[in-house]
Amino acid sequence: MKKQEKLDVIKQAIHEPAICRCFFTYEPGHRYYYPNAVNDKFILGQEEDDFILDGYCIRKISQLKKVAIKDDKCNEINRIFGITDGIGMPDVDISSWQTVFESLMRLDAYVEIEDAVNEQFAIGVIEKVFRDKLHFKPFDADGIWDEAGLEIRYSQITSVKWGTRYADYWKRFLENTGYASGK
Repeated sequence: MKKQEKLDVIKQAIHEPAICRCFFTYEPGHRYYYPNAVNDKFILGQEEDDFILDGYCIRKISQLKKVAIKDDKCNEINRIFGITDGIGMPDVDISSWQTVFESLMRLDAYVEIEDAVNEQFAIGVIEKVFRDKLHFKPFDADGIWDEAGLEIRYSQITSVKWGTRYADYWKRFLENTGYASGK
């Protein structure tokens, strides 16, 4: 599928709004998204899973193999039961990875960063944003913060998520229990 065809489908889905079935180069299956914004570099959308919108996700257009509007009963169910009422554009600038992470810092969000190609995942907070990389402070599965932090190059990133159930529950747990401190 050519880039312009992909962009046209996504723009149509944003306008309607409609759910898209998205196939990425690094995954054998597909994901469902209600797209919020798109440009030549990125698609920002809300992932839909079994009639639930679960946060926001940004992925690279260059890694999107194919996209199609999913026209079936799930769309109708999402409309009838108000799932589509939760579609909304966050205050995030998708012009570049740098502007994405600067926006996310202002939102004070716990962020999930994935490199699906190399099967790497980190969750935590953004400490500092640069032109081609960021400093990230992750925590592990026990809620222990890595004080040294990580340097993540933008070229390594396949997806960035925030506002997900996973990230939000960790944030509530870590900030309300005093179990660990990320800032």
